[in-house]
Amino acid sequence: MKYILKNGKEISIRRPVDENEEIFSLIKILSDESDNFPFTSEDFGLDSRNIGAFADYLNSRENSVFYIAEADSRIVGLGYLEGGKRARTAHCVNLGIGVLDEFSNKGIGTAILKELIRFASEGEYIAKIDLQVKSDNTKAIALYKKCGFVPEGKTSRALFIDGEFYDYLNMGLIID
Repeated sequence: MKYILKNGKEISIRRPVDENEEIFSLIKILSDESDNFPFTSEDFGLDSRNIGAFADYLNSRENSVFYIAEADSRIVGLGYLEGGKRARTAHCVNLGIGVLDEFSNKGIGTAILKELIRFASEGEYIAKIDLQVKSDNTKAIALYKKCGFVPEGKTSRALFIDGEFYDYLNMGLIID
């Protein structure tokens, strides 16, 4: 899917094809340039083969998907929905999203999020999207609210970064 950004540039949101190394590199950069991820590149614990297997696994399921955002022939962001594996939870999916700092505030996160919501809405398996966001990540919270997510509670002391605890804000979007 093609999107035109605020600055007039075009990006594409698509499923990856044999881009494991690039995705792995992106995740390492994302996890180190922001403390909004629940891990650093040092404790990530996966390699490029695992990333490819994870993306392939998600894209093989009816209630899951893995997308990358590409701008100027470069992968600059990613997003995924991971659905429940059991009959009683298969209708709920967890959302993950990330955009490189140098490409933030240009509409890429919004484009990825809209594409994930479109995927969830067009299928017949997903009834709810859940996410957890660091409670001081005001830009992400504003984006999620703009796209219809509502706060559903918090998880206290969910992250421990540089000697401080941080809460998660739990948010959800009902898919009708």
